[in-house]
Amino acid sequence: MNILYLDTSQNILTAGVLKGGENFSRTVDAGTSGHTRILLGEIDATLAAAGLDITDIDAVAAVVGPGSFTGIRIGAATAAALSRGTGAKKIAVTEFELIAYDRGKITAAVEAGRGNLYCAECEDGRVKDTFFLPAEEREGAGEREFVFEPLPKRGEAFAAVASSKAARGEFADVFEPFYMRKSQAERTKDEI
Repeated sequence: MNILYLDTSQNILTAGVLKGGENFSRTVDAGTSGHTRILLGEIDATLAAAGLDITDIDAVAAVVGPGSFTGIRIGAATAAALSRGTGAKKIAVTEFELIAYDRGKITAAVEAGRGNLYCAECEDGRVKDTFFLPAEEREGAGEREFVFEPLPKRGEAFAAVASSKAARGEFADVFEPFYMRKSQAERTKDEI
């Protein structure tokens, strides 16, 4: 199965193709606003490196969160459009699943801005529970050690998680963004 995978949830953009057992992955620092500008070019370059055309893709995987609200929307919309245009199946992956891949019991964490964290209790690569940890409570988190990055590398972890989900038939109907809280604009609006 040929799987195209995209991660625009963080400043580092990842685009890759799993072609059979061979992984072609690219990572680029997109900064805080470069995903839209470079994503399609990175997808084209990755497909070219794999010797594939977009019509050769059987499934599209995308990180649906948590992370940058705008980045998640860009990745989900692009993955949905590619899936719809090609008939490829959809594989939704969370940032927590990438961090937890090939690890035992951990607390996966994603920066949520201003010292806040999105967190998940994970075991053997599976997310057991998620929670939002405000900055003021972070110091009181005790001896808890947070894990922020996947092992061995983001592209390798993503390819493995997407491939495992495909093998288990865990396909999504839609790429629904996984926001753990409302955006700043929504929180401000609610206060008015």
